[in-house]
Amino acid sequence: MKEKIAIIYGTRPEFLKVFPIINEFKKVGQEIIIVNTGQHDSLLTEMEESFGITPHYQLSVQSLSFTNSNLIAKLIDEISNLVHKENIQKIIAQGDTFTVLASSMVAFLEQRKFYHVEAGLRTSDIKLPFPEEYNRRVVSLTADINFSPTELSKQNLLKENISEDRISLVGNTIVDMIQYVTKKENIGIDYQDLVFITAHRRENIGQPLKNIAQAIKELAQENPNTQFDWALHPNPNTRKIILDAFGNNISSNINFTEPLSYLEAIRKMAKSKLIISDSGGIQEEAPSLQKRVLILREETERPEVLTCGCGILVGTDVQKIKDNFYQIYNNPQEYIFKSENNPFGDGKASEKIIKKVIK
Repeated sequence: MKEKIAIIYGTRPEFLKVFPIINEFKKVGQEIIIVNTGQHDSLLTEMEESFGITPHYQLSVQSLSFTNSNLIAKLIDEISNLVHKENIQKIIAQGDTFTVLASSMVAFLEQRKFYHVEAGLRTSDIKLPFPEEYNRRVVSLTADINFSPTELSKQNLLKENISEDRISLVGNTIVDMIQYVTKKENIGIDYQDLVFITAHRRENIGQPLKNIAQAIKELAQENPNTQFDWALHPNPNTRKIILDAFGNNISSNINFTEPLSYLEAIRKMAKSKLIISDSGGIQEEAPSLQKRVLILREETERPEVLTCGCGILVGTDVQKIKDNFYQIYNNPQEYIFKSENNPFGDGKASEKIIKKVIK
C-alpha cells in the first residue's frame, strides 16, 4: 500500500507556493490529500476555484475571538484528528504560518514524515517578523527534509546545526508558479508609466504607514503623468491610516483598489515600471517579472533579492523612498531587471521536491 501524502495549507500565499507541487503530483499520477485549514477565508477559496483545486478537507479553524494560542491549539487538534482518520504518513507544508507550525508539531508527535517547503529564511531577530520568524525556526528543527529555496537559506540551516542530509536545495516554487501563470494566461512583460503599491505588514501599521502614504502622495503630485495603483489590504486599520493620510487631497493619478486576485496582481506587476511594497511574496515574484522593487521594510528575510540588485530596502522614510524612486524610475538600465539574475531558481523546484517525497 502506498503511503498517504497530505499537502496542508491555510493562507493564500501558502497556496501559491504549493499549487505547483500539487500540479506536479498530478502529472506523475500520485494521489494526495489536499487540506485547507481555513486560516484565510474567501480570498483563498476564490484562488482555489480559479486554479481548479477542490481540497479534500476544509477545516475552517479561524475565529475572530481566537488568540494566537487558541488558533494553534485548534490547528493541532484538527490536523491530528485528520492524520489518524486518513492514516497520513507524509505531510508537506510551506512557509511560516501557524498552519505550518501546527502541521510540523503533529508530524513530530505522531511520528509522521514532515517536508518543509521554503525552509531556511531568517532574520536576525526571532521576534521580527512576529510570529513568522519563530514559526520557521521551530519547524526546521524537526522537518525530515527542509527544502531550501536558495543557497543562503541552506547555509542558514547549516549554521543552526540542521544536518545536511535533511536539507535539499531546490529553488523557490513561486518561480514555477509565475512561469505557469504567465504562460497559461499569455501575460507579457511591459514597462508602462505605472507604479504598483502594496503595504500591509504589522510592523508598518501606525506612523510608518503614514510616512509611506506621504511619500506616495508627494510622488504622485510631482509626477502627474505616472499612474500610481495602490491595492489596499482588507485590514480596516491599514486602510483607514492610508486613506486618512490622503484625506480629500487625492491626485487624479492615484488609484486605490480592493485587494486584487493573484492573476490581476501578476498582470498589474507585469506591466509596471516599478513596484513599491512591504510584501515578502512580491519580493520573490519581482525577479521573475523582471521588475525592481522598493522594499518598505527595515530588514528582509530574503536578502538574495538585495544581493542580485532586484530589491532595495527603503524602510518607511519619506525621503529615502522618494530618492530611490527617482534614481530608478526614468532610467531603463535601472528599472529593467534581467531575469537571468533571478536568485530563486529555474522553475523546476516542484519537480525536485516530489522526487524526494515519493522516492
